[in-house]
Amino acid sequence: MSNNRIQVEIIIGTLAIIISSVILLVVGFREPVKLEESELHQGAEAIEFGAKLYTDSCAECHGLRGEGVFGPPFNDEHFFTERLQEVGWPGSMEDFIVATASSGRPASTRPEQWPGKPDSPWKMPAWSTEYGGPLRPDQIRAIAAYIMNWEPAATGTVQPPDVIDLPDLRLADPISRGKSVFSTAGCIACHTIEGVSTGAVGPELNNIGTVAETRVAGQTAEDYIHTAIIDPNAFIVEECPPGPCASPSVMPATFGQTLTEGQIEDLVAYLSSLK
Repeated sequence: MSNNRIQVEIIIGTLAIIISSVILLVVGFREPVKLEESELHQGAEAIEFGAKLYTDSCAECHGLRGEGVFGPPFNDEHFFTERLQEVGWPGSMEDFIVATASSGRPASTRPEQWPGKPDSPWKMPAWSTEYGGPLRPDQIRAIAAYIMNWEPAATGTVQPPDVIDLPDLRLADPISRGKSVFSTAGCIACHTIEGVSTGAVGPELNNIGTVAETRVAGQTAEDYIHTAIIDPNAFIVEECPPGPCASPSVMPATFGQTLTEGQIEDLVAYLSSLK
């Protein structure tokens, strides 16, 4: 073999080594970025998965936006900054959510504020299959990921996005908007409106617009319903579907805080229309 050919082969081999090294170097530099991108993608998928599970399983008691209905709020600064210390939980917030959702709670830790669903023997049922519930552990984790996604806005770390209020993107009339609030605020869990809900805890509301006009002399139906929403103990109705209505009322007294005044006005408009 000639010296020239040997030299060419050496040069080619050297170039191949250099090119391979450069490729490995580039791949090596990209690997942490790829891992980070993969983690972000997986996290986003878990949050999206958890959002659907939360809506189906948790929103009735804790609110569609985590504002609290029968159970305490999650989309809340106190929850993220003080709750672990209150209950003496030594681990992370995400693990606390997973543990609580998995095994449930036989009693409320704050019964004066959040008594739980009146018709439930447990204040919060066990949700994990490990404790006889309907959800797999990975589904519980996904719900926890969704709830944790509220932390930055709830604690003020980031500014929550402004809600774009364009006429074309909203239901045009307040009665339709109020019907939506009736559903998302959890009212459907306790009250019956024919064709809308079958709740059997609080009074039936089929014709509340007419009935409310007769409840308090000199008071309009709208004023009566507005007061009843923000102060459930202002008027105790005699009869509820299961029997005499509870006194004090089991209806949460927090709607004045968890709903905007606009939402309350829309809800009043909807209920007042039921004749």
